[in-house]
Amino acid sequence: MVILIKKILYVMLVLGINLYIVSFLNTKIVSRIELRRGYKGYKIGELVFPYSNSLKYLSKRFSFSIWDILIFVFLILLWSVVPITLNLVIINLDYGILIALVFYILILVFKIFSVSYTKYNFIMGDFLRKMTQMFSLIIPMLFSIISIVILSKSLDFNVIVNSQYQCWNIIYQPVGFLVFFISMLLQIKLMNLSEHNQFLYFDNVSKEGEGISKLIERLSGYLILFFLIVLTNILYLGGWQKFYSIRGEIMVGIKFYLVFIFLVLFERSISNIHGVNKLINSIYKLLLPLSILNLIITVVFCILRNVYFII
Repeated sequence: MVILIKKILYVMLVLGINLYIVSFLNTKIVSRIELRRGYKGYKIGELVFPYSNSLKYLSKRFSFSIWDILIFVFLILLWSVVPITLNLVIINLDYGILIALVFYILILVFKIFSVSYTKYNFIMGDFLRKMTQMFSLIIPMLFSIISIVILSKSLDFNVIVNSQYQCWNIIYQPVGFLVFFISMLLQIKLMNLSEHNQFLYFDNVSKEGEGISKLIERLSGYLILFFLIVLTNILYLGGWQKFYSIRGEIMVGIKFYLVFIFLVLFERSISNIHGVNKLINSIYKLLLPLSILNLIITVVFCILRNVYFII
C-alpha cells in the first residue's frame, strides 16, 4: 500500500512539473512565432504566470457539470496504466495499451458531450458532426498502433519498449509513424491549447460554466497532449531504452520535449481548419489508406518471418 501511494505521488509530481514547463514553453514559443512578447505585464514574475493563470479560474464561480467529473475521473484512470518510465507506473497491466486507448477515446467522447450540451438543449447534430471529425483522426492512428502490436506481439507497454533494444520502431514503421504523427498533430490542432478552441467551439456557443470547469478543460487538454507524446515515445522512439551511455529516464525527458516542440511548431504552421468536409475527405483519402497499407505490409512481413522463415 505504501509503495502504491509513493508511485501515485511520484506520477502526480512528474505530471505537475511537466504541466508547468509545457504551459510555459507553449506560450513562449507561440508568442515568438507570432512576433509578440508573451506574458505581457509580467516582466519579473513571468515564471509564475502559469500558476497565476490557473489560479484565476478558482477565483470565479465554483460550478462544474457531470462531464467535467467524468473527464477528471477517466484522466486519473488513464494515467494509472500509462508508464512514464519502467518503474514510474501505478498499475502495470499485460494489456495496458488497450485499456489506455479505451480510456482515451472515452475522454474525447466526454469532452465532445460537454460542449454539445447547454442548459437549453443537447445539440445531437453538433455532437455527431464532431464525433465524425474526431474518429476520422483516431481510426488511422489505431491502425498504426495495431501494426506495432503485431510487430511486438504484445499489448504490454514494457514488451513493446523491450522489443526496441536494437532499433526503434520508427526504423521498421516509418509510414506508420508518419500516419500516427499527423493524426496526433491534427487532434491537437482540433483541441487547440494556444488559442480559442476551433474544434470544440466551432459553429457553437462557448462552453457553459466557468471557474473549475474551465480549469478541468485546460488541464485535460494538456494531459491528453502528454498521453499522446508518451505514447509516441513508447511505440516508435524506444521508450525508456538507454541511448549509448545516456540513461533511459533522461532519454524519456529529452524525447518528450523534442516531440512537444515539434508539435507546437507544426501546429502553428497549419492554417486554421474551418472546412469540416475538406478535413474528413483529406484524412480518408490520405491517412486511412496509408495506415491500412502499412498494416497489410506489417502482417505480410510477420508471416514471412515467423511462419515461413524467409526474412
